[in-house]
Amino acid sequence: MRWVICALVVLVAPAGARAGDFDVLRGAQPVGYASYTNWSGFYGGGLIGEEFDGADFRNVGAAEITTIAGLDAGFDGIPIASFPRLSSLNTEAPSYSAFIGYNYQFEAAVVGFEMTFTKTSFNASIDDAESHSYFQNSNNTLYLAKYNVTTSASSKVDDYGTVRGRFGWALGNFLPYGFGGVSISQIDSAKSVNVNYCGQEAPYTCANPPPPSVPPPPAPIGSNWTLSDKNNGKWYFGYVAGLGVDYALTRNIFLRGEYQYIQFAAPDNIRLSASSVRVGAGLKF
Repeated sequence: MRWVICALVVLVAPAGARAGDFDVLRGAQPVGYASYTNWSGFYGGGLIGEEFDGADFRNVGAAEITTIAGLDAGFDGIPIASFPRLSSLNTEAPSYSAFIGYNYQFEAAVVGFEMTFTKTSFNASIDDAESHSYFQNSNNTLYLAKYNVTTSASSKVDDYGTVRGRFGWALGNFLPYGFGGVSISQIDSAKSVNVNYCGQEAPYTCANPPPPSVPPPPAPIGSNWTLSDKNNGKWYFGYVAGLGVDYALTRNIFLRGEYQYIQFAAPDNIRLSASSVRVGAGLKF
């Protein structure tokens, strides 16, 4: 019956239109038909990239210094909380990732979920020491005391994983997409705050005591306090977001490039984040 219809079309249609009509009847795509790769199903692959890490230590030490300041009357009126403390650091490290996921496609729209595991070497440490001298009255004696604040902190991230939701739009062999989700990371962190002071009757100091020929002055004043904390291998949750594009080389093999941002949790008030640019390849099953 199909060939009969074709014969009738050949006889009736103008000569210039016959070739196009045959293509339609044979199942060819008409003008304006949306053509795109089928992305549905399971897939997996690997990525390599450069990671730009940020460690914000500015909140480390504030609570500890405030606590110590209330433990000794020798800190009364001394603005040790305003002593300069820690700042932020930026580092770089290579990253190596594996991913596995599932896509569901409805025409050009592609949605799915993906799990990743990343091996990296995010390691940052910092320390700061600040000293100032103040006059201090104690026991009806004027002392010249030197106050010292030393703060240190470090953090290290070796491994982290993500669970991400994806939404993409198929454009021929290209699949641009955005993603967001949660991250879980294993972090080592440590912090330490030491505050101490020592005062000698003015005009002398603990570093420059009076000579033996001078009558013995009142006993020096001073104290030494340290608060510290350390966590090894603890797991923390955060969030992840980014953009990327997949390109289908064949029906089952695709290339990938993406940008990813991760905000890790804040162990010991250390805020950690990582931005990475990654390229790789995958296999669609």
